[in-house]
Amino acid sequence: MKDFYTPRALLATFFLPIGYVICSKIGFQLAFLNSQVSPVWPPEGMALTALLLLGRAAIPGIFLGAFLANYLNNPHIPTALLIGIGNTLSSSLNFYFLLRITGNKDPLYSVRGLIYFITICSISGSALSASIGVTSLLYWDFLPSEAYWNVLFTWFSGEMQGFLIVAPLLFVWLNPDEKMGVRWFKKIELMLWCLMIYISGRIAFSDELPLLFLPIPFVILTSLRFRQYGATLASVILSFTAVTQTIHGMGVFAMKRSGNLSINDSLIYLDAFLFSINGIAYFLVAVSRERERAKQDAVESLEVLNRLKEIANEELEKKVFERTKVIEAQKLEIDKQLDVAKRIQESLFPNKEINPEPFEVCFRNVPMMKVGGDLFDIHWNPDTKELGAFICDVSGHGIPAAFLSALVKMSLDFWVRSPYLLTQSIEHIRNQITPNLKDHFVTASFIHIDTNTGKIKFARAGHFPLYIIKSSGELVTINPSGRAITAYFPTNSSESFYQLSPGDLIVLLTDGLTEASIPGEIQLYGEEQLLDLITINRMRPLTEIRDIVFDIILKYSGGEEMIQDDLTLALIRFKSNQ
Repeated sequence: MKDFYTPRALLATFFLPIGYVICSKIGFQLAFLNSQVSPVWPPEGMALTALLLLGRAAIPGIFLGAFLANYLNNPHIPTALLIGIGNTLSSSLNFYFLLRITGNKDPLYSVRGLIYFITICSISGSALSASIGVTSLLYWDFLPSEAYWNVLFTWFSGEMQGFLIVAPLLFVWLNPDEKMGVRWFKKIELMLWCLMIYISGRIAFSDELPLLFLPIPFVILTSLRFRQYGATLASVILSFTAVTQTIHGMGVFAMKRSGNLSINDSLIYLDAFLFSINGIAYFLVAVSRERERAKQDAVESLEVLNRLKEIANEELEKKVFERTKVIEAQKLEIDKQLDVAKRIQESLFPNKEINPEPFEVCFRNVPMMKVGGDLFDIHWNPDTKELGAFICDVSGHGIPAAFLSALVKMSLDFWVRSPYLLTQSIEHIRNQITPNLKDHFVTASFIHIDTNTGKIKFARAGHFPLYIIKSSGELVTINPSGRAITAYFPTNSSESFYQLSPGDLIVLLTDGLTEASIPGEIQLYGEEQLLDLITINRMRPLTEIRDIVFDIILKYSGGEEMIQDDLTLALIRFKSNQ
C-alpha cells in the first residue's frame, strides 16, 4: 500500500485522469454503435503504458480517469463506475501477465515477448473489459439486447487496438530509458516516411484505386530503418487512416449489407489486416533488436574473453617465469650431476694409451649427450703377449644407455680373466645384464690378438663386421654370425680367425659414424664412404686418421651439438711381428 502514497503516485493520480479523458475524447469521436463504444480505444493503451512506466502507483489514476471519461460521455454513475472498473482491471490484468510471463516491460523487446503481448497479454484484458462494459450498458437499458454481440465485439476490438497500437507507441516514445539517439536530419527522414505512409494509406483505403498493398513497403522500411520508433509511428498512422476511412464507408473493408454499411463486419476484416501489417512491423523490430543484442553480447563476450586471455597470459607468463627459474636451477643441478656422470663414464674407457709392440692403438668417443651408450675397452697381458679389444653400442641415448654401458663394463670381468674365450664372454655379458635390459639391446664385438704371431680371433653379437684395411688399400671384412644381446633370444655367436700382415689396419666403430646425416635431410654418411675415407688416409698416423674422420663427420652433421647418436672409433695397426 505504501506505493500509493508516494509523491510519484500522487502526481500520477492527478495527471493520469487528465490524459485518460483526453484520449477518451479521441476514441469517442469514432463511436458508432453506442456513444460509449469505440472501434479504437486509446485510453487503454495509455493506461497500460502508465503501469509499465510507473507500476502499481498508476492504478488509482487510471480508475479515476476511466470513471470520469465514461461519466462525462454518459452521466450515469453506475455504468461509469462499472466501466471504469472494467477498464482498470483490463490494463492491470494485461500488465500482470506481461511481467509474469515475459519478465520484461518492453512489449517489443523480443520475439517471444511480442508473441505473448499480442495474444495473452492483450486478449485477456480486452475480453474482461468488454464483458463488464457491454453487460452494464445492457443491464441499465443503454443497449438493446439484439445489439449485444455486435457491441461486445466492437468494444473488444477497440480495446485490442488500444493495447496493440497505442501502448507500444506511448511506451517507446515516453520511456526515459529509451532514447532515439539520431541526428536532426534522421528525424526529418522519419517524418517524411510517416507522411508517405499516411498518403499511401489514404490511397489504399479509398474507392478509386485497388492499391491495398501500397502502404506495406513504407511500413516495413520505416520499421527497419528506425526500429521501434518507426514501427510504432507507422502502425498508429496506418491504423488511424484505415479505421477512419473504413467507418466512413471507403476502402475494400467497407462491407455493405442491403446497401447499408456494416461497421461490425468491416472492422472484423480491417482488424485482421491491421493485425497482420502491424504484427509484421513489430516482429521486424523484435528480430532486429534481438540480433543487435546478440551482436552486442558477442562483442562484450569477446572483450571479456580477450581480457581473460590477457589475464591468463599475464598469469601464464608469471608462472612460466617462475617455473623457468625453477627449471633453470634444476637444469644447473642436473648439469652438475651429468658432469659427474660424464667423468665417471670417461673413467670406463681406457685412461692411458696402450701400444704393445708391434701394435699401436688409437680411439675416440663423442657421446650425443654428456653421457652415452657406447663403450670401448682394451686389455693387454704382457705375460702372455695377448691383446684384447672390446666395443659395444647400447640402444638409446643419454642416462639410460650410459647406465647399461656401465653394467656392461662391470660384466667384462670374465673377458679380462679369459681374453681368448670370446663367445663365452658375450654370453657372460648377456647373463649379467639381462635383468636390466627390458626393451633395450646391446651390440658388441670382441677381438683377441696374439701379438707374437699376429693371429686374431673375432666374435660379435649383432655389431659391425671386423674391417681390416691392408697397406695396399684392400678391404677385408670378417663377419661371423651373432645376434644382438637382448633379454629374449640367445646371441648364437661364432668366432672367426684371420692372420694379420704388417701394415694391416683394424677398424672398430659404432653406427653413430655411419648414420650421421645432414640436418633436415635423410641422406646418411654410410659405411662405404667412411671406410673409403679411412682407406685414403691409411698411411697417416692413427691420431691423424682419427681426427680427420671426426672432423668430417661432425662437420657433415652440423656440429657436435647436432649429432644424432654416440660416435666411437677405434684403430689398431699391426706394424710388424719382428
